[in-house]
Amino acid sequence: MTTITGFTLAIINMNMMLTFYTDVFQIQFKPMGSSGFTVYHGDWNGIDIQFCPAELANNSAKQNRHQLTIEVDNLRELTNMIKEKGGKIIGEIVDGESEISVGIYDPDGNSLVLKQLKL
Repeated sequence: MTTITGFTLAIINMNMMLTFYTDVFQIQFKPMGSSGFTVYHGDWNGIDIQFCPAELANNSAKQNRHQLTIEVDNLRELTNMIKEKGGKIIGEIVDGESEISVGIYDPDGNSLVLKQLKL
């Protein structure tokens, strides 16, 4: 068995991304020094998330190469907050048989899929 225990995002606009992920997903970040840069660590429901400045990661990608799918409790409410915090909604909310879902961009342009299961 393999388990994802953490991941790192190379960040361009650190302040906006910290605000977005803290407000939208309730992740609390702690700063740590690394090679003259500040890296931020948080816990996302048991998974370590690290925000690393793109310069430190030597990452010049204009868009993400991985896309996360995130299960949320109230998708429609969250989409309003996403827009307020610098994110963008991609297309329309899809109302499927067992879930509703929508794609979003975070403030750095990373795409995510949000889904809410129907009970």
